[in-house]
Amino acid sequence: MRTTAPLSLLLLLAAAPLAASTRSPAPAPNCLDARSMSEARQSGERTLAVMQADGRRFRVDLAQDCPAATVDAQATVLAREGWVCGHGNEYLRSGQQLCPVAAVAVIDAREYAQLALASQRRDDGIATLDAVEVKTEKRRGFGGSTSYCFNPRYMRGWSEDGKGLVVEVSPQRSGGHRYYRVELAYSCPELFNAHTIDLRSGMGISAICGNPGDSVVAKAEMRPGEGIARGGGVSRVTCPIASVYPIEQ
Repeated sequence: MRTTAPLSLLLLLAAAPLAASTRSPAPAPNCLDARSMSEARQSGERTLAVMQADGRRFRVDLAQDCPAATVDAQATVLAREGWVCGHGNEYLRSGQQLCPVAAVAVIDAREYAQLALASQRRDDGIATLDAVEVKTEKRRGFGGSTSYCFNPRYMRGWSEDGKGLVVEVSPQRSGGHRYYRVELAYSCPELFNAHTIDLRSGMGISAICGNPGDSVVAKAEMRPGEGIARGGGVSRVTCPIASVYPIEQ
C-alpha cells in the first residue's frame, strides 16, 4: 500500500485550543473527532468520506458545493473543540470559501468503500482529496487503500457463501484487516464448484477494489464427457467484482 501526502483536511478549532484533559465529550454518538482523522476522501462536491484512527467511518455532507476543497491542500475544518456533528456552526474552509457542514453520519465498511471508490471514479476534471494512511510503511505496486482494497498477493484463503466471496489475507500486509467481502456484479454459481480462483485487476494494478474490470476467475475441473472438448480439463468462468470492503469474523 502506498503512503500519500499529509492529511488534506487539517483541524482548526473554532475556539482557543484546550488541553486534552479539559476537552468536552462528543455532543452526540455520530460526531466525528476531527483531531483523529486518519483518511479523508471526497466522492462528490458535497460529500466526504472520513475515517478516524480508531477505524470508525463517517459520511460528511456539505450544505453547498465545495469544489475548491478538492484541490486546496490546505483546506481546514472549523469545529468547536474538534467535534463535527452536523449541528451547525461547523465548516469546511477552502481559501476564502466556507462550506457549512449539513450532516454527519456513522457508516459501515461497505458504504465507506463505495464512497472511496467513487472518489477514484470522478472523471469531471476535479482532483480528489489525498488519502492518508497513518502508521503504515510505504510499499510499491499497490494502488489503493486497505479501507476498500486488498492485494491478492497476500491472499491466504477464500470461501463462497452465496453472497459472493470472503477472502482471507495477511493482516500485516492489509492494514490490520484479515477478511474482505468481495461482492459480485451478479450471481456466479460457478464459484460453488471452483477449486481455485484468480483475482484480476481491470486497472492493471496489484489491488482489487471493485474498479471497472476487476474480476474473479473461477476454475473448476471438468470430468471426461463434459464441456465442448469432452475430454476433461479446466473450466474458467469470469465473474465481475462490484465492491470490496473489510469485514470482521
